[in-house]
Amino acid sequence: MHLDYMKKNLLISFISLFVIIASGCAQVKKVYAYKQASIPGIIPASDENDIRENNDSKKTEWKQNYNYWFYLSIPKTGSITVTGLWIDGTQYDLKSETVNNLPVKKIVFTGLEKNDTTIMVPVTGNKIVLVYPQSEKQVQPGHMLSQARTNELVIRYTLKNKTHYTTVKKIKELTPDVRQ
Repeated sequence: MHLDYMKKNLLISFISLFVIIASGCAQVKKVYAYKQASIPGIIPASDENDIRENNDSKKTEWKQNYNYWFYLSIPKTGSITVTGLWIDGTQYDLKSETVNNLPVKKIVFTGLEKNDTTIMVPVTGNKIVLVYPQSEKQVQPGHMLSQARTNELVIRYTLKNKTHYTTVKKIKELTPDVRQ
């Protein structure tokens, strides 16, 4: 009888410890990460006369721009503060806001009669926070977060005065919009 009582107390202690540890863990449950190439229209070709007049033999290198959407799923009662954002190793200033209308859908204009719709975030019982980059942040040369070397996306956030990180190896790429 005494042994059963000890087993019961031990089981209750383990369950209590598990609940305490689980509640103290980082609260980001899932990250939904998307990027979509931004098509600028006509990309100007280099003008030979401009190069000769400016005595500049370098051509301006064209860089693909993207629109980004990062959604963090956290418990309904949870509260985090997003404090850092790295995309492809580059740190960005960021903006974040709570999303109230679920599911989050993105209509991709294909140029055909029927457009594609992507469910970016399904209906969930969790709170959803949208995070997106603003401008590139000026950082010390050579300073790079170690997680940013191996993950396309790194998000830093604070929870109960502790810093946590969540990462995504590869951001899901959406088909570019075709506008007429």
